[in-house]
Amino acid sequence: MSGESSGNLLSVENLTVRFPVKQGGLFKRKTFLYAVDDVSFAVKRGETLAIVGESGSGKTTAALAVARLVDAHLGTVKLGEHDFLTLKDEALRKARAKVQFIFQDPYASLNPRLRAEAVVREPLDSLDEGEPSKRQETVDELFKAVGLRPEQQRLFPHQFSGGQRQRIGIARALATRPELIICDEPVSALDVAVQAQILNLLRKLQKDFGLTYLFISHDLGVVQHMCDSIAVMYMGKIVEHADRKSLFNNPKHPYTQALLSAVPSVDKKRREATKRILIPGDPPDPINPPKGCRFANRCPIAVPSCSDSQPALRALGDSHTVACHLVDC
Repeated sequence: MSGESSGNLLSVENLTVRFPVKQGGLFKRKTFLYAVDDVSFAVKRGETLAIVGESGSGKTTAALAVARLVDAHLGTVKLGEHDFLTLKDEALRKARAKVQFIFQDPYASLNPRLRAEAVVREPLDSLDEGEPSKRQETVDELFKAVGLRPEQQRLFPHQFSGGQRQRIGIARALATRPELIICDEPVSALDVAVQAQILNLLRKLQKDFGLTYLFISHDLGVVQHMCDSIAVMYMGKIVEHADRKSLFNNPKHPYTQALLSAVPSVDKKRREATKRILIPGDPPDPINPPKGCRFANRCPIAVPSCSDSQPALRALGDSHTVACHLVDC
């Protein structure tokens, strides 16, 4: 799965992220929590891949590892032809400009002491990009691109609404002309009406700037009009990966089916045909996961053999894979 040759801007293979867990006693064996466990996915240039799952599924940790904001234990992350995880010093500094983050909380992610124009210009200043006068031109262009007025550049973050603050965060992410933008729950803290505005803005900017998105969300309803393909994560593993149409029209994994049953629909036939699937109980202990399917203890169709071995991701077609013993491939 090489970068440019396959049309992929981002190729992630066998990504594993683990965190040490403190145990009582002096001679206790060192224990790790595998937040992301041998995950692979790719995003084609100019497209959007959504990674969805419940809180604690590992989706945000995977995104942070891609951006090198947390350390990966194993795996490769290729941005184009470059292995992003092996870059150091100046090469890493230059590559970081190509990968930017839009965070969940538009207030916590902005420096409250800086005026809006300085917030947007900050990445350019830190990378020492271009002449100072050119940087101001870039800031002016970005404010216009995200729908903010020129006079708002002099305001501080607390003087903006939540949606406007997220627009500032988006402008800042665009400042270095990145190729990949990681959107980590970018609308979950916003009102529903504002969510739609921000999602429409992200789609317009993707077209205008030729962007590639890795979109992290717990809500399939949010991503259904945003993404080209979807990877569903559960307890550090991808359990289903498909193009948008296949996943929404024909979900195969019981966990995906449960998530989709909670998505409201304007289609009356779909509403009548969709039965709400509740997921009982709690996920197993992430420090000591079961040897079989990690969803088995909550799955409505599980059989005893599901607890015996971990299902591998298997191909159902050209663009649909699923990790379930009970799905016929």
